[in-house]
This record gives sequence, C-alpha cells and structure tokens, in this order.
Amino acid sequence: MADGTTLLKAAELAGEPLRAECGGRGACGRCLVRILDGQIPEYRVLQREDGFPQALACLTPVHGPLTVSPLVEAQLPKLVSTDRAVGLAPIEAWAPWPLELDPIIEPAEAGDLGVALDIGTTTLRLLLVRLSDGVIVGEAGAYNPQIPRGADVISRIVAAEKGFLAELASAVRASVVAMIREANAGPGRIRGYVVAGNPTMIHLLLAADPSGIRRIPSQPRALAFPPVDASELGWPGGSATPVHTVPAAGGWVGGDILAGVVRAGFSRYQDGLALYVDLGTNGEIVLGGAEFALACACSAGPAFEGGGIRCGMRADRGAVDGARIDEETGAIELSVIQGGRVRGVCGSGLIALTDGLFRAGWIDRSARFTGRLPGHHRVDGKWGTAMALSEDRKVALWERDLASLIRAKAAVFAGIRSLVGALGPGEHSVERAIVSGNFGRFLNLPAALGIGLLPSLPLSHYGYVDNGALEGAALALLSRQFFAEIESYLTKVTYVDLADLAGYMDEFVGASFLPHTSPELLEFRGQAT
Repeated sequence: MADGTTLLKAAELAGEPLRAECGGRGACGRCLVRILDGQIPEYRVLQREDGFPQALACLTPVHGPLTVSPLVEAQLPKLVSTDRAVGLAPIEAWAPWPLELDPIIEPAEAGDLGVALDIGTTTLRLLLVRLSDGVIVGEAGAYNPQIPRGADVISRIVAAEKGFLAELASAVRASVVAMIREANAGPGRIRGYVVAGNPTMIHLLLAADPSGIRRIPSQPRALAFPPVDASELGWPGGSATPVHTVPAAGGWVGGDILAGVVRAGFSRYQDGLALYVDLGTNGEIVLGGAEFALACACSAGPAFEGGGIRCGMRADRGAVDGARIDEETGAIELSVIQGGRVRGVCGSGLIALTDGLFRAGWIDRSARFTGRLPGHHRVDGKWGTAMALSEDRKVALWERDLASLIRAKAAVFAGIRSLVGALGPGEHSVERAIVSGNFGRFLNLPAALGIGLLPSLPLSHYGYVDNGALEGAALALLSRQFFAEIESYLTKVTYVDLADLAGYMDEFVGASFLPHTSPELLEFRGQAT
C-alpha cells in the first residue's frame, strides 16, 4: 500500500471495508472512525472524545500503522419484510383498469412462479407470484448492497468506471438470490422475471457500462434491453427463464417510473394534467395524461432517506420520524420509531422538523437558526449551530443538515415548475398529484407543502402509490396487455433534460428558501411561467 493512501482505501485493501455512501467525498459522514492507536495529520481531526481523535476515513491519509474503530454501523441493517402483500392478487388490487390474467410467461404447471422486482438505488423489493392464479405467495426486501460504493447513482457510475462494475453487478445479483430464498413459500419453479429500476441500476444489474449516463447529453448504453436468461445472472429458474426489464424514457428516467405512472393510470387519464413525483435519492417527475407526458429527473441526493445528514439514518428504531413544536411554550414533541432513545433523524422526520422549526420561527427562510431557538436546545460547535435532539446532546440537527434538505426540496420543486413551464404560456391545471416511493409512504404531506417541497394544491388532489415500480412490475408480469401499455405509453413520453431548460437554475435558486423566494409561487395550479 502506498504511503498516503486514504484510510478508506486501506480498510478496503485489508478486507474490512467501511461505508462511504457519498463515494468518498467527505459529505456523508458514514466513514467516521475513532483512532485508537497511531498518528494521523492534525488537520484531519474533526474532534476528540475521551482523548481519542475522530476523523473521516475517506479524507485521512495513512502514513503508518493505525488501529481504528468505526463509529457508524459498517453493515447495512436488514430490511424486514412485513408480508403486507402476501395473499394479494395484483390484477385485482392494483390494476388501474380491468385486466385479464395473462402472464407474460406462460406457466407450465399449477405451482409455477414469477418474480416482480424493483431495484432501487437504496432498497430492493421483490414479490414472488403464483402465475396460475396471480396471487402473491412471498415477498422480501433488502437494502441495495451497492450502497458502500456510494449512496447515489453518480457515485456508483464513478465506481464502475474505476473497475468495480463486476463487483456492483455481483452484489445486487447475489442479494436478489437471497431475497428469493427468503420469500420462497415452498415448492414451485420460477418461470420468469420482470424487473423495474432506474437506468443506472439496470445497467449495473446487467453489467453494462453505465459511464455514458452521466455524460452531457446523457447517453445510456441502451434504454431498452432484450430479455436475458436468468442463468446469466445466477438467478434460479432453470433453462430458458427470461428476465425482462422495463424500458426507460431517458438517461435519468427509468422503467421504474414508467411502470409506476402506468400503474397510477396516467396512460388513460383524461381529466387534465396529472403529476407523478417519486421521492428518493433520485427525484423523478412526470407531468401529463393519456395523450402526452413530460418526464424529468432531478438530483435530490440522499437527504430524503437520511443520507448526507450528520444525524441522519433510515426509518428504523430510534429515528425521529415526526415533530411538533408549541409556538407559545416552545415545547417540542418528537415522534420516535418504536419509542425510546433518539438515535437519529430519518427523512420524514427531517421534513417535519424543518416545517415545525420554520413555523415556530426557530429558523429563518434560509434555514438558519434564529435567536428564538431556546438556549437549552442550542449547540455551537465546529460545524456551526445546531439544535440538540437527544438528552445527551450528541444527536443534533445542524444548519448544514437543513441546507442539504433545502437543496433537495429545491431540486424537486424546481423540476415540477420547469416541466409546467415547458408546456408553454397559459394556465395548465394540475388536477391530480401522486406521490410514490419508499420514502413517500411516510411523508408528512402538510409539512412537505409547508417547506415548499410540493406545490400547494388542495390536499384532496394528492394520492399515494406505495411502490409504483414494484406494483407496475407485478402487473406487467401478470398481464401482457399491461406490459404492452407501458411500451405504448413510452412513445408518448418526452424526456426532458433539466440542464437544457434555461429557467431551471432560476427556479432552483427561487426554491432554495423556505418555502420559496415568493411563497405565492407555491400556490400555482400549474400556471406556466
């Protein structure tokens, strides 16, 4: 190992990799370690506790023997399946219009199975479906094992360019095999798969070079891949078991979004404009209806899922997922998943906290703490000012964390307004808005409107699709007509690269405040600008 190699790289070479969800840019804080023995440059010491220095492994050079202890969980927690879908028949439960059971893969025997799979940047979700009657017999979920190479798609593309493509492909393929094993309800041969995912995830699954995706303009290897045999991926199913992937609209809008909007009924929506927002590491937006649609993606980053936040974590035990502040007394009530000690803040909690802090006047429109923040909550340190969330004051929400959320929400809202603006002059009424995504399931909608993440349409205009990608993949698995509808609707979808829209950055800057530079801009019913 060369002198000066980063501690992150040294740990990887030693077979003890550390998490670095930002791709090693020093942004996420996941590779924070305590130096138990040895010396590191003083300028890399973030703080000391009990005499031991703490530093980010991705930025710290190694110039001699070191003994370190990770301060953040090195392994991804297990994503527990709650069996919410077992026993459901997607054709009956999720079809946006009447569909006949007509599996894309013909079953040979009564017990034959199909797999619907959503490969997300953060999570993987899988349904095991009996093809003869279209009933879900098993499900499983897992965190994407590629996360240690970066929480966002750009970091993983860069990792692939650095020679880790095979590793990234192997990791997600192996995770799917483990999920099938977990979901398996008994004997039954898998006959085929339908997979939905964003373009980067599909490229990495198939070990296709994804480097063109991040070029300007974006140039994926392909938007639609032909079916591959499951044996090529190491997946169960025997010979001639096809793996179908849902086609993408563009370099940043994939089959997961196409499956979701058709699942939400956009391909047959005739009552004006409908808005579909998938909130996750990548914020994808579709605006349209039966005759046409515009689609774009904005780089929201991992803040919605707790990434890049000093006290951020996923929606797990000990995460703050809601908050209420009494504006008169200054009392704050935190909702903590499963109760007990506060361990961090998940995305929904971050949005609720930000809305509550703004309403109480504890932060200003730039998301900086004001003099109204009670002294017993105030923390001042190396990273500026923060609000303590735990009794020991070790879990704190910093101004830089709030800044990360503001950038994420600004990217999404600016994307929405930019698509409306792309329709041209005139009033364009949005009559229906659908929020989707794993994060969206826990979204505090009034708080999301309050901080300017979503437009201030009447709450009655909003609806929710739990996991549009997975539900759409299941319908495509069980109905040839539905899969054909996705392919047909794709011809009506225009992919918009926000970088090509002259007004996008203006919209982004305007949305980088609470709730916006001009609050009335939130209350548009699609008024184009």
